[in-house]
Amino acid sequence: MFRKTFTAAAAMVLALGLFCGSAFAKAEIKLSNQFPPSHHVSKGLIVFAEKVAEYSKGELTVKIFDSAQLFKDTEIVEALQDGLIEAGLVPVNKWSGMIPIADVFEMPFVFKDLESPKKFLAAGADKILDGEFQKKGVKNLFWVDYGYIQFFNNKRPLKKPEDFEGLTMRTFSSGDAETLKVLGAAPTVMSSSEMYMALQRGTVDGATTGMPAAVSRKVHEVQKFMTMANYTTAQFAVQGNLDWWNGLSAELKEAVMKAGHDAEEWIRGAIAESENAAEKVIREAGVEIYVPTAEEREAFVKATESVRKAFGEKTGEVGQTLIEMAITVSK
Repeated sequence: MFRKTFTAAAAMVLALGLFCGSAFAKAEIKLSNQFPPSHHVSKGLIVFAEKVAEYSKGELTVKIFDSAQLFKDTEIVEALQDGLIEAGLVPVNKWSGMIPIADVFEMPFVFKDLESPKKFLAAGADKILDGEFQKKGVKNLFWVDYGYIQFFNNKRPLKKPEDFEGLTMRTFSSGDAETLKVLGAAPTVMSSSEMYMALQRGTVDGATTGMPAAVSRKVHEVQKFMTMANYTTAQFAVQGNLDWWNGLSAELKEAVMKAGHDAEEWIRGAIAESENAAEKVIREAGVEIYVPTAEEREAFVKATESVRKAFGEKTGEVGQTLIEMAITVSK
């Protein structure tokens, strides 16, 4: 039934003449992006496009489709698997149903700072996860750090786990939903492009999202409170259809990966600046921001222990290895 949702999108893509038959055009990489052009991730994708053209000496170009013009974040994984587009920005959590270990990035209070995900991937997590993606027909081109996720809501300041009781909150994944459940909220998984309307209409009381995305999606205009808990990080990746990837020459593959590395580092460098700028906008909009004390944070850590334990039990030895790896590099 889920696959049927792609019928309209696929028809639109074909009608626009983006593809010729079933073959991909090597000269152009069409990249689906659900973020608006103003988001720092979108700007990082422009860096990728520029570097691909440079390193391939013009043999490859990247055409970016922002603001979910082609595929929503809930559709991009299957669009890549089905070969409807060469590449796309993928929220890693969208793989959780097929690749349970992908939820490792969303384990609450595992990563300590903005450098932790980079260290985690470099320690071996990159190869482990890419191996799993390729089994599903997709090649990881580069990682896209997103920064930390915060709690927004319209009811009250969220200072302790008990404050979540009775709240209906938008969440971006099943893994994130588990955290909200143990805190006492009722989670609703929802695309980022649908978040603003749901908050404006009161369909949900609050949402989990990063500060830059909150500003880009104008969440700060329809929310009263934010808790800066830095409780988890949402990881993204730019991924490509594996058949398309395998059709590239070794030289072009090298050009794409080199460009991806440059874009990955550029985006990491932009995170802190983007976070600070977004926090300022949110404060100036009148949103009340609460920062938990060390004791309050520890209460959240204890309240969410069952989420981390369940992940380890569900994913077995590989999942437990990833959790231990993440905690070790974050010390």
